[in-house]
Amino acid sequence: MSGSDPPKVPDVSPQSEWETDTFTGTAPLQARWAKVVQQTSDPPQAPAIQAPLESGTRIGRYELITRLAKGGMAYVWMAWRARSSGKKEIIALKTLLPSLSHDLVFVHMFLDEAKLLTEIRHPNVVSIRDVGVHADIPYVALEWVEGDTLSALLRALAAKGKEVPLAIALRIVGECCLGLHNAHELRDAHGELLNVVHRDVSPSNIMLSSHGDVKLIDFGVAKASERLAEQTRTGVLKGKVSYMAPEQVLRAQPDRRTDVWAAGVVLYRLIAQRLPYEGDIPAIVRQIKFGEPVPPLPASTPRPVAEIVYRALAREPQDRFQTAADMRRAIQYAYAEVCAPVPKDQFARFVMTFLGPTIHARRAALKNAISDE
Repeated sequence: MSGSDPPKVPDVSPQSEWETDTFTGTAPLQARWAKVVQQTSDPPQAPAIQAPLESGTRIGRYELITRLAKGGMAYVWMAWRARSSGKKEIIALKTLLPSLSHDLVFVHMFLDEAKLLTEIRHPNVVSIRDVGVHADIPYVALEWVEGDTLSALLRALAAKGKEVPLAIALRIVGECCLGLHNAHELRDAHGELLNVVHRDVSPSNIMLSSHGDVKLIDFGVAKASERLAEQTRTGVLKGKVSYMAPEQVLRAQPDRRTDVWAAGVVLYRLIAQRLPYEGDIPAIVRQIKFGEPVPPLPASTPRPVAEIVYRALAREPQDRFQTAADMRRAIQYAYAEVCAPVPKDQFARFVMTFLGPTIHARRAALKNAISDE
């Protein structure tokens, strides 16, 4: 790397026997996942990481370019690998935090998301490219989405005193519903539902791309995050509890309607410029737990849209949309009365208008990394 970027460091350990070609298709990825789980079945005797993870570090066949985010249990990096064709494949690489890499519970929770993603194949859910362990660091390689999260978009809009146009809000939530329904409908080899629930649908887990795509990320991570919060006694993060359905707060069994509630909170947030329940964590939990009425949406909200939000936020699951597909269908019907749908190319321009600086900065980091090769 050049300038102030840290120098490149060598591999943190030799490549393992199965770090060869990229696996494609569901069956090879599941086989790879099984190998990784087998490799992580016994805790390491001593920490194996010899160098900190930073730009230029190699994790298996991938080289880290820049760190994008740090969550409760993982880093997310922009990374690349050279293909046999000579082209470089850009991916998003998730690595388990070093502090958790020797806890088998968290290692397997982290890898569970990889297994789940091998099953989900939908344009509104980020897809998995690879899974592995390198120097006792579990990692998951995901498709690269050139863009940023809905959270980032909301911050960018707020900085300019702007709001999310209603048609944009409906498109974002409608696309999320498509991805959720696909995941909710996953079945095993016997045709039985797997009962997949995202559990953490929120702006930080909704990616918006420069090409106009909307993709859900972090399937299966919420359960691990809840466990981490319990272990560290920090409670659930404020930004997350605000999107939790009553059954989650009451620690009842979540189902697909739990994700419908969260999608309703996202739509409420985009329309009202606030969350339905606010305050400190105990106050939010209390409001949700005891079923305090959701504050009314702005009077300017079209009735068909308000009805969608209020139905999604019904306290009792049986009173909500029973599937994410039902919610998506209601959004489609609302367009006829409220506004014209936003075409994908127009949505892409909207994303670039407000997230362009971040996207261009990442393009520059990528260009510098490749030019230094």
